[in-house]
Amino acid sequence: MQPAAGARWRPWVILIISAVGILTALGFSLLLMFAGGINLLDETLPASNSLPIINLGWASTLVAVLCIPGLVFSILELRGKTLVEKPGQRNLIFASLAFLVWIGLVFLFKPLETSRIAWLVLPPLVILTTVIPLWWYLEAGRRGLSGGTHARTWGVVSFSLVVSLPLILLLELFVLILILSAAGIYIGAQPELTTQLEQFAQQLSDFNYNPEMVQGLLGDLLQKPGVIAITLAVAAGIIPLLEELFKPLAVWLLAGERLTPAQGFVAGMWSGACFALYENLTALSAAGNGDGTTILLARVGTGLLHMVTAGLVGWGLASAWGNIKNLGRLVIVYLLAVFLHGAWNAAGVIAGIAPFLSLPANASTLFAGMGQTAAITLFVLIGLNLVLLFVINFRLRKEAAGEASLELTPPQAPVPSQAGEDLP
Repeated sequence: MQPAAGARWRPWVILIISAVGILTALGFSLLLMFAGGINLLDETLPASNSLPIINLGWASTLVAVLCIPGLVFSILELRGKTLVEKPGQRNLIFASLAFLVWIGLVFLFKPLETSRIAWLVLPPLVILTTVIPLWWYLEAGRRGLSGGTHARTWGVVSFSLVVSLPLILLLELFVLILILSAAGIYIGAQPELTTQLEQFAQQLSDFNYNPEMVQGLLGDLLQKPGVIAITLAVAAGIIPLLEELFKPLAVWLLAGERLTPAQGFVAGMWSGACFALYENLTALSAAGNGDGTTILLARVGTGLLHMVTAGLVGWGLASAWGNIKNLGRLVIVYLLAVFLHGAWNAAGVIAGIAPFLSLPANASTLFAGMGQTAAITLFVLIGLNLVLLFVINFRLRKEAAGEASLELTPPQAPVPSQAGEDLP
């Protein structure tokens, strides 16, 4: 099947992006692996210092591998060979079996990350424990749905990893610079706060720092008016607005291809999976000191969140492109995605800073236990995202089945008139 006339430029774009992604990722991988190997050979340094570098090297290699299908299928599409995806139940079965294996790997994570051969076994373990949950979410969300062609799917993956992700990071860095600049002006006008920050930085730079003193200094900083408010405004407001707008950027690449809502949802989920893959691998690259299991379990819910919210926005985009009357749906699902993301980040921030806050004795029970409340909120959000994933999949499968039945219904023969006139 020849590619559509309006999409002839897309295979060339994906071909170039995939090639650049492969070469760049492999280059970073070689540099990181070399640096990690040098650290391992240095007997004066603990082997755990090399683990984050080696983990990032493996992650970079995975990015290169994931860009290869985009390169191959774009070449095939340019040659007029387009392979259509066929949704099947077996993929979800295989992903579910892999999830059972993942549960066993979770129990092995801590013993392996603290073993002497962690530099050898931990990097592939990090890759597996990151990819398997994302795979399961993806198969559960696209069960019975067709994402279109393989070229389209893997084009979304390449574009998300090579273009969307760096763009989001640059935008967030720009926002961070603006906030730090404003904070610098604010701190400069308060000598007492400047002194506290200097003490905090000095303690962190000392290898023999006192954890209790650091906790006390951090608690004092958090008591300052506006610190928590600004943190929540950035984490639960600005970041969700940016990420939910640009995560499904690859879906815009398909704007002229008349995507069905189901195809938009699946493309959005792929975009969210790529973003979650980066975040989770980056977080788990710090594994090696015994805390990897906690990070791993915490990131499982984050991956689900990114895939569901990006899928929602992709669904809204495809619906609006198909019918301008659905523009309201796009606005609603985008705001819903921002709300879910913002609520998740807010709960995570509160759960993280709650242990450092010194609350007054007369604080309400709910306020005093806000760390526990935030943790419960995170579990509720995980359940809500799972429900959304299955509900949207059910609705889209039902719509697809209705469209298929309409296409298969034969046209009705004309009914003879009562006057007995001959049919034409």
